[in-house]
Amino acid sequence: KEYGVTSEGVVVFLEAALKARGLDPRTAPFTVKMTGGPDGDVAGNAIRIMHREFGEYTRVVGIADGTGSAEDPQGLDLSELMRLVDAGLGIAAFDAGRLGPNGRVLPLDADGGVAARNTLHNRVLADAFVPCGGRPGAVNANNWQRFLTEAGEGSAGVVVEGANLFFTEDAREALSQAAQVLFVKDSSANKCGVICSSFEIAASLLI
Repeated sequence: KEYGVTSEGVVVFLEAALKARGLDPRTAPFTVKMTGGPDGDVAGNAIRIMHREFGEYTRVVGIADGTGSAEDPQGLDLSELMRLVDAGLGIAAFDAGRLGPNGRVLPLDADGGVAARNTLHNRVLADAFVPCGGRPGAVNANNWQRFLTEAGEGSAGVVVEGANLFFTEDAREALSQAAQVLFVKDSSANKCGVICSSFEIAASLLI
């Protein structure tokens, strides 16, 4: 968590996937939705790294985690998100006073809080979705259509899997075929930490 190694790799893949769709996050604003909170190893560091690499072009339009959810079509205030990352706080601690006119924060125990958290990854529209937490098989053969808009497009055109197994293989295949959603699978996207660990082990053995 200190160095955010896994998240470094996730953000590299995110940049490459966005560029493949004609959007350079270093020269133009982009929107991203996430599962996993600012207090999480992968999500928190991903927020930090996106802020470092892309600055104000980063528009995090939705986050869902174990404490609740926050969403804002104009982008959640980055300085407030960084405060939560630094303090190790979940998204329910987001200061509602820093929201735009159409934003909202719903703790899990608020009226509608569970439903908002559990559906955010489908409802919120973004250029990219970066799952960094959540239940395995959250999007599967029985519910993948919920990830689509009424027009039949993906609610995000790019998915970079910072969490393992959030999408099942048949859901990936269906969304790729039906809406041309571009996936960077977990088996590649979040393995930078594993690769670094293997080098550490090899170095220890050599020493």
